[in-house]
Amino acid sequence: MARIFRDEEPKVSAMAALLTLSLLTLQCCRRCYESHKLQVFARTSKINLFFYGTAFVHYAALILIAVGQAPLFCGEQKGDIQWTDDWTKLVYVPCILLFLLASYGQYNSNVVLANLRRDKTGAVVTEAHKIPRGKMFDIVSSPHRLCEIVLYVVLATLTPTRTMLIMCFWVFCNQIQSAVHAHEWYKRTFKDYPKNRTAIFPYLL
Repeated sequence: MARIFRDEEPKVSAMAALLTLSLLTLQCCRRCYESHKLQVFARTSKINLFFYGTAFVHYAALILIAVGQAPLFCGEQKGDIQWTDDWTKLVYVPCILLFLLASYGQYNSNVVLANLRRDKTGAVVTEAHKIPRGKMFDIVSSPHRLCEIVLYVVLATLTPTRTMLIMCFWVFCNQIQSAVHAHEWYKRTFKDYPKNRTAIFPYLL
């Protein structure tokens, strides 16, 4: 990964890198809130240490990828800095809007999942698994994972470097795998699980 800092010329504009970092910061803050204040984890739940550590490596790498091929981080900075370019000007508004929409969809999906274990007052009443219903759950089993893919497609569009595309592909693969496993688990566990739902992509997979 260190090679990305030795590119002769920046591959993205400073504005693209700044927007990518800003959207990442927004996403991390939202996920931190959800993890500590919204989601209900079973007291018996455990996480593999390898997967736990992978999350730290993932986000550290993502920050390096966002800035590693941007002005001031690679190339010879002798004069004018490329603050923006035609590509960034073309895509930044739809990218921001799509990112916010996907982030909102992911938040709503996590609210649905959290409410399966809470009553109307917000108190936790169970740690059991139930069938999520409503919103995008009526179409796919893992809308939060679908939204995660959309978020990274946006980042790869804003910062279309080779390393960011590889990161996007990694997220694409692990989210699909997780969604398929969850979908199969739902079908095995709940005999009345809706048959019209797909795992992650509506009507496709």
